[in-house]
Amino acid sequence: MNRYKKICVWLFIGFLSLGFRVFPGQWNISKTDPTIWVKLCSSPVTIQENDITGSDPLTGVAGLTIQQVMQSVIDDYNAVPTSYLRLALYPADPNNPGTPASGDSTFTIAAAEKRTIEICFDGTDSGAGLSGGHAQAKFEGNTIVGCEIKLRKDKTEKAHFLTHLVAHEIGHCFGLMHPQESVNSIMSYFSNSNVFLRLQNDDLAGLSNRYPEEDSYAKEENTYGLNGCTPK
Repeated sequence: MNRYKKICVWLFIGFLSLGFRVFPGQWNISKTDPTIWVKLCSSPVTIQENDITGSDPLTGVAGLTIQQVMQSVIDDYNAVPTSYLRLALYPADPNNPGTPASGDSTFTIAAAEKRTIEICFDGTDSGAGLSGGHAQAKFEGNTIVGCEIKLRKDKTEKAHFLTHLVAHEIGHCFGLMHPQESVNSIMSYFSNSNVFLRLQNDDLAGLSNRYPEEDSYAKEENTYGLNGCTPK
């Protein structure tokens, strides 16, 4: 094998071992001010069937609402122990937001102008994508200052797919892309939406890399897939 081919092989191996994928840019949040707000910007769908099973928190919930699904996804993101990132529902009355939950930033309209994810439901596939959803981040330089998620109404009537879809699209709003070499990620095109409702290890790694509770959590070391092997 000539030198050029060897370089290509090692580059390919390195690419496969990267795991999570992220795009440049981050939200202007910190450990002391960590919250992004999630806002429904149009009339939500009516969930016609709660088909979630197993030990999920939403299993068996009667009359499940879109707000309950959103809060459940938010709780999942807020439970990442190695990331300071926080999500919260946009207050119903922005002028009287009430006391923030423990760990959340204090809500102000001025702060939320550049730290809000808007989720809209579209009756067609225009802008929403054939898969059911589409996320588009807004930037000022390398700083994310907003994100709009469009979801198709005809793809979001069952609770299982809707929960998976919301979690996936919010992941895009935080810079997570599609790790094509892994199925163990809610962000992967190859993950099974009929199985994954919640963030998987690859997703947790990506969030911890972008918004780490400790600086050491963001450090990466490429092992070329040889974890646990000691060179001789």
